[in-house]
Amino acid sequence: NGSANFISFGDNSKYHFALLGYYGIENFLQKQGISPYIEHGVSVFSNTTRLKKGNYNDLVSIRKLLLNPEWGSTNIDAKVLKQALEGKESFMVSISDGEIGNWNSEKAEIKKLAEQNYYAHIQLGSETSMSQDLKSWGIPVSYVNSGRDLSKLMVDIAKKAYHPFIQEVRQII
Repeated sequence: NGSANFISFGDNSKYHFALLGYYGIENFLQKQGISPYIEHGVSVFSNTTRLKKGNYNDLVSIRKLLLNPEWGSTNIDAKVLKQALEGKESFMVSISDGEIGNWNSEKAEIKKLAEQNYYAHIQLGSETSMSQDLKSWGIPVSYVNSGRDLSKLMVDIAKKAYHPFIQEVRQII
């Protein structure tokens, strides 16, 4: 998957392109002038669910979480996500490259969170139980096979989600 001399996941890996997408979203929010006014956060799923959130000044610590992925099976702890999102309408995008090991036990809570927030899912490769369920709930699900498509799609999803907010801010200014 590309050179792993400096980073454990290589510069041609799916994870590398997901990071490029994340930085693309950050860049978009900064260029629109709204980044300082929103709470930022990321959650990384593997054997455990790790979450880091904060304001614009916390972006460095949020990036550090992303730059230290855990490899292994994938499980989602919906309670961690619920706690992070409680009381706020949020933009969420999930990315998965396979099945979620505990999907059946967590999907009811994920459905509630998805219905209360702007949520989209990107599935790398073939359809999974999670992507099928999300699609059946009316959640936008996109399938990609290319890392470059992944990065671009992440930014496009963010642009669509934040477009009404950006228009509102521009009217105020």
